[in-house]
Amino acid sequence: MKRRNFIKTSILTALYLIAPLNLSAKENKKNKDKTLILIELNGGVDYLNTIIPHKEKNYYSLRPNLALNSDEYNILDKNLALNSSLPFLYKTYKNKNLAIINGLGYKKPNLSHFRAIQIVETASESDEYLSKGWLSYLENIDLSKQRPAQAIVIGKRKKPYLFSSNIDILQIKNVKDFIKKSSYLKNETYSLNNSSELNFLSKQKESIIRANKSLSLYIKEDFKSSKDFEFCSLSKSFKEALILLDSKLSIPVIKVSQKSYDTHSNQKERLSSLLKDLDKSLESFVYELKRRDLYENVLIMTYSEFGRRVKENGSSGTDHGTATFSFILGGDVKGGMYGEYPSLNNLEKNNLIYTLEYKTLYNTILSRWFLLKTNKFNTYDILNFI
Repeated sequence: MKRRNFIKTSILTALYLIAPLNLSAKENKKNKDKTLILIELNGGVDYLNTIIPHKEKNYYSLRPNLALNSDEYNILDKNLALNSSLPFLYKTYKNKNLAIINGLGYKKPNLSHFRAIQIVETASESDEYLSKGWLSYLENIDLSKQRPAQAIVIGKRKKPYLFSSNIDILQIKNVKDFIKKSSYLKNETYSLNNSSELNFLSKQKESIIRANKSLSLYIKEDFKSSKDFEFCSLSKSFKEALILLDSKLSIPVIKVSQKSYDTHSNQKERLSSLLKDLDKSLESFVYELKRRDLYENVLIMTYSEFGRRVKENGSSGTDHGTATFSFILGGDVKGGMYGEYPSLNNLEKNNLIYTLEYKTLYNTILSRWFLLKTNKFNTYDILNFI
């Protein structure tokens, strides 16, 4: 079979992509019901206009048109403020349940979207290429009837840098639609032969059928939410995540994405709109999690491939930058500022210099949330937000 024909056959037959898996290691019983929700802010979210250094003179001098006015942000402390398009996150911070991780980055930052996200998701050095992501520990968690996959990606799936080829990753856009469409595969058979491509396709089919059985058994047909999840693509992804969490399924990692943060032009309006969608989506999601007594079992984390340049460009926007931030919230989160906000008086080519390695954040989540004291990042510090 020619490669082009194989790819077409895979797409039509598989419906949704699931990576094959053979696992034997035993899971830690203490963390079986905990879920990490990852929100990729795709395109490079602007750090400075999300978490505003409102006392810094360079913020205003380098952004004469883009710097936010006092009525466009809410004060967090004497130095920092939060974009006013994030009222729910502002309230959550004031209630000490939102952790803001400052200054995330790595040495010799790369400003290419494709390479930067690879570095961030694999926790590699800038000149290092790794085949496994920072969440490759999921290889050690067994599948079961209640866990048909170690990770679920809701929406479009890019290259799987976060994980590894040994992890079963289920891709879903709509849970109930997946159950319906994947049921069509039940009566199809493939004979194993010397073709690695056909064998791969057969394993994909087996994974889909396994997922179909679990989801059909545990997903509630009468699921209803009291909050609106239909106003943007991100909110719809959160609704699908909620459907999964509200079942008896146990999924360690669920990933969603919000695109269009690559604001080279008209940044004020575009960023404001994106942050409003993020904020409202999180508000509905957290409300429903609390209403169902699920919030304590969930850790929500945003991340992006990089921040944006401090100095504005000539198109009312900013170009690719370096250091960035992460929002983290959940029932066990100790809110506050973590890490040092980068200096605006010590820039490198109009870019921020990072103050905190991504690996410190990853060590914290693996050690404190998933209880993996011997993870590959445990030589780095731990942030006490959990």
